[in-house]
Amino acid sequence: MKTLIRQMMMENRFFIRRKDVLFWTLAFPILFVLLFGAIYGNTKWEGPGLNIRAIDYLLPGILVMGVMVTGIMHTANGFVADREKGIFRRLALTPLKRQTLIGGQMLHNFCVIIIQTLLLLNIGTLFFKTQLTGNLWLFWLVLSSGALCFMSIGFALTGLVKSVRSSTPVTQITLNTMMFLGGIFFPNSMMPNWLGNIAKVLPSTQMSDALRAVIYNNAGIGDIWLKLLVMGAWVVVCLVISIKFFRWE
Repeated sequence: MKTLIRQMMMENRFFIRRKDVLFWTLAFPILFVLLFGAIYGNTKWEGPGLNIRAIDYLLPGILVMGVMVTGIMHTANGFVADREKGIFRRLALTPLKRQTLIGGQMLHNFCVIIIQTLLLLNIGTLFFKTQLTGNLWLFWLVLSSGALCFMSIGFALTGLVKSVRSSTPVTQITLNTMMFLGGIFFPNSMMPNWLGNIAKVLPSTQMSDALRAVIYNNAGIGDIWLKLLVMGAWVVVCLVISIKFFRWE
């Protein structure tokens, strides 16, 4: 356990030194909240099953976007870059176990996600009067399930790409698809039926809907268990892909 904690702390120090990663994981989601808040203000969105302030709808979606950036891009691109540099080959000559390395990276990413979430929630409250009124423990359960889900997708992608040059476009396509079809910036009810049905199986859709249900509708576990189950199915599938295709060199 001590070795795992030390590995996580080392990953945290590397993270702080990388200004580009700091921007994409922390500053980028904050800019989205401030931008959309400034554009929409207290404008209400109304439609079928929808009667909510725009910023109240968008904030949970931007929380999901931040989790995806860290879970998919930071995980996949960082791991592929280290693999390409031969870092893992050199680490194989040390007593550090590979599962400790992966565990340390996952704990580090989860710490980043917690910081992202707290920053976004506080900015939403301070500038736009958003409120987290639902079950706090259920909120963190959804957040943790989503974090595990998107980190699993990130690790699955590391086995499917061979270099940093190919990793960047693959992660960008994956991220943007889930972002724009996941109900993050606009309701899926605005999509054509066939596209909306595809969007329903995406973990970004399930996490966004679950967070909104918990935050604003005081939903219980019985209301969102199916969404958690879909995210769990993604974790299982991505773990199978990771085990089959994952490589250190």
